[in-house]
Amino acid sequence: MEPINEDHGVTRRTFLGGAIIVGATAAAGALSGCASPNSGASTSNEATASASEDDTLLGSLISDTRRPDAAPIPPEAVPSAWDAEADVVVVGMGGGGLAAATYLAQQGLNVIALEKQATVGGATLHACNLVNIFGGARVQNEKNYGWPSYPLDIDAFLREYAKQHQYSVDDNLVRNLVLTAGEALDWLCDQEGTNIVCGMGLDMSNIDIAEGRQNHVMGMKNIIDAVEQCGIKAGVDFKLSTECIALVQDGDTIVGIKAKDNSNNEFYIKGTRGVILCAGGIGMNKDLLRLYLPSAYEGAVQGGPMPYHTGEAFRMGLGVGADISGYDSWSCHEGAIDESISGGDGQYWHYFWHGERQLFHNPWLIIDKLGSRVPYYSTAINYEPNPYNNLGDLPNCAAWMSRVGHRVYSICDSNFPESIWKLRPSIVQELGGDTCRKPITEDEADMLVDTSGLVSTDWLGEVDEAVERGAVKKADTLEELADMLLLDREVLKTAVENWNALCAKGVDDELATPYDPTWLIPVQDPPYYAAIIGGSIGKTMVGLRVYPDLNVMKPDGSPIPGLYANFTTAGGLAGECDYGGFWNSSPFAGNAMSWISGYVAAKTVLEKI
Repeated sequence: MEPINEDHGVTRRTFLGGAIIVGATAAAGALSGCASPNSGASTSNEATASASEDDTLLGSLISDTRRPDAAPIPPEAVPSAWDAEADVVVVGMGGGGLAAATYLAQQGLNVIALEKQATVGGATLHACNLVNIFGGARVQNEKNYGWPSYPLDIDAFLREYAKQHQYSVDDNLVRNLVLTAGEALDWLCDQEGTNIVCGMGLDMSNIDIAEGRQNHVMGMKNIIDAVEQCGIKAGVDFKLSTECIALVQDGDTIVGIKAKDNSNNEFYIKGTRGVILCAGGIGMNKDLLRLYLPSAYEGAVQGGPMPYHTGEAFRMGLGVGADISGYDSWSCHEGAIDESISGGDGQYWHYFWHGERQLFHNPWLIIDKLGSRVPYYSTAINYEPNPYNNLGDLPNCAAWMSRVGHRVYSICDSNFPESIWKLRPSIVQELGGDTCRKPITEDEADMLVDTSGLVSTDWLGEVDEAVERGAVKKADTLEELADMLLLDREVLKTAVENWNALCAKGVDDELATPYDPTWLIPVQDPPYYAAIIGGSIGKTMVGLRVYPDLNVMKPDGSPIPGLYANFTTAGGLAGECDYGGFWNSSPFAGNAMSWISGYVAAKTVLEKI
């Protein structure tokens, strides 16, 4: 087929100078100065809400003009002429989109693959490794790994999974994904250049990560690059910096999409066998959060996982009559800094590997607005042979967001550059691993891939930058620190005094789940440092309702022909009204969940031919 807009550089590997759209300069332009879902500020429409409005979910969808970024995006009619045609159109080139596009092309189908960013990878690129909790992949079988048993007892797994998710999950959906996961991950491992090895059993990564030659920052880059090259070799027509702006519907059937390139040229692409939406979730769209994830709207201090998760694909699904599943289900990471109150730049997203985030991802003195200490749960002190509770993000976020104001206050003193290395927040770090709680230092420069300005090895410099913009508070006195945190002065002074006394004792006899003795580091040498912290959105698990084969479904239970969705554009894998840690919201971490569900959606398309 003829390429589209070749002169505008939207085919194959168009990198726009090699910079990821969320690089330092681009992020500043994309995330500031506009009343969009990426902005930390409330919109004027939201601020003028009437108390008498119909604030039910259905009423809001039908009549609420105050939240325009939640409105369903209606489909386009079939154009008089198509600008391009393929068997399948895949929207979004994170891991799931890459898997779907590459697998279909390898089976002989013509595939056009769209990505609105300048490079492929999406949020998957920024993951550490693949986590497949229950096992089933060949490299896991070689280690006799399985959970809750090896070999896998699918019914035992489903019983435990249902319990973890309030018994609201679709057993058939979970069963299909779990039973297909091994096949999907075996396919991924077999792709030239992925070089995937298995670690402790539940985790898989590229060999450079496993053998310590690469930092975990953008830890999936080698695998992403390898699968992209496999896709190109198989004939996938990658169109980067190209955004899907509407589905095209003929009767009930989805027959293609309307797209635009980065020069705002619009064109229609026909998908004779269907469209697969692999565009991620809604974690940066506050209008959608308000409607579908109210606990995240109220409790999360940062959105995410990446700034381009603005929910247009989800809205397109609503526009063609799709049902939703997974209401108020999402996962959260601990340690995010609230930059919307009492200083900071007001943005709703900051990169999770940044130095100030690493600093406050640790068990310092943590109190609530009343001065009461808040627990810090961790496998280092609360280890259970259950991977659902591995890094502690779920219990920490639950504890922090449940406190008054949905935020807590983390405080340390000027010794933090040395003290931080004494903390052992997770069992992974105790075993010597590089975790998301470990700052990136200069001695790791040769291990860090090019992040296009997202993060550097100068973590202390990044803390200083956060102090400069007001996100991190720095003060010579506790009174001044309290004022910066909007806390009562006596409340903070008393909390610090009690904490220092506890540290001198060397034993935490105050909390039901006590701090490890290595965490008892006093706050005594000014200047003092603090931040208002809470949870940040890891992945949103509300989305389009799908059958077990990932065909999108209407509210009456009938299918939408030609429309498929992987997670997290699809929803319901975590049931209803659930939030969790890195993988508590699915049987896989978000990274593996994307790859596996993209593969499943592609297989479904093949089976319907």
